[in-house]
Amino acid sequence: MKILPTLTLALAGLFLTGCGSFEREWKRSVAEYKSGKVTSPAGPWTGSWTTGSNGHTGDLRAIVTPADDEAGKYDFHYHATWANIFSGAYKVRYPVTRRGGTYLANGEEKLGIFGTFGHKATITKNAFKATYSSDKDDLGDFEMRRPE
Repeated sequence: MKILPTLTLALAGLFLTGCGSFEREWKRSVAEYKSGKVTSPAGPWTGSWTTGSNGHTGDLRAIVTPADDEAGKYDFHYHATWANIFSGAYKVRYPVTRRGGTYLANGEEKLGIFGTFGHKATITKNAFKATYSSDKDDLGDFEMRRPE
């Protein structure tokens, strides 16, 4: 019976640590964006997510950065809220291709116990729209814009 409290404490620590780290990155990314140091698709994004299969929704922020070690790939660091109570952060890396002024970021990544997350995004200078899927039968959308 000691396993459950220990597991709960470990998970809470993981999410709190991840969220604190995200907040520091977020503030830096917004400042860099506002100073003109980053351009699409990189930088901060803010908006919401909605799951079509059950209607769940929440706030969503993302920090997009070019991968240092893989040309043509970007890291997407997301921070999402659920039911205005829970929040968590996670990172995925996807290839990004450019078509004129539009960037396409499509891929999937395994997120441990949360399953495999699929992502098809279209990103322009001021809009980030995506559909997502998971092997847990979740299908949905998210829409983001640049922070003000």
